Amino acid sequence: MVPTPRPPWLRPVPAPAGGSGEARAAEEAGDAADRDAVERVLDGDSRAFDPVVRRHGARLVALCSRVTGTRDVGEELAQETLARAYASLGSYRGDCQVRHWLMRIALNGCRDWLKAGARAERPAEIAEEALSTALAPDEELAGRQALSALEKALRSLPDVYREAFVLFHVENLSYLEMSRVTGARVGALKVRVHRAREMLRDQLGERLELVWG
Repeated sequence: MVPTPRPPWLRPVPAPAGGSGEARAAEEAGDAADRDAVERVLDGDSRAFDPVVRRHGARLVALCSRVTGTRDVGEELAQETLARAYASLGSYRGDCQVRHWLMRIALNGCRDWLKAGARAERPAEIAEEALSTALAPDEELAGRQALSALEKALRSLPDVYREAFVLFHVENLSYLEMSRVTGARVGALKVRVHRAREMLRDQLGERLELVWG
């Protein structure tokens, strides 16, 4: 069975190349740059926040799109996240990475949007380049159907389960990092991820493996 490439908004965020040591070093360097940018903004350099936007803007769009199920809303909420973060830099306590702090703000925005009953009524659009043109027609059709089914299944999950699934399986956060971002206990998050997988498997069966690999 040929695995079908996932649409960009659903693909796991890759770790930096070079192994866990280099990945950790790159992550720490990025966070150091973010913290420096925060300090410079608070010292009066308003343009110092620009690199933070460039570093994290696309990932925030992807995160919000995954949680809400629609790209347009994801872009809007990501912009709101960055605006809110900039306006409240003085409240950043430095107890977590800036990236995780931004994700926390983004998730709160997504939760507010979902609570307001603004859940998307149509599937998130699948980018044409997300599917391999090298697949045989039958395989490509099956892949498209599986992707559509996965997107629909994700939207049907309770919000807390969809959020946990995205953070763990797509954003590749550890449970401790998820706890810092969401405020939930590690044990509760493990249960949510497990339940999300089970609910998706109940709905999709083998199609989940076709898309998720």
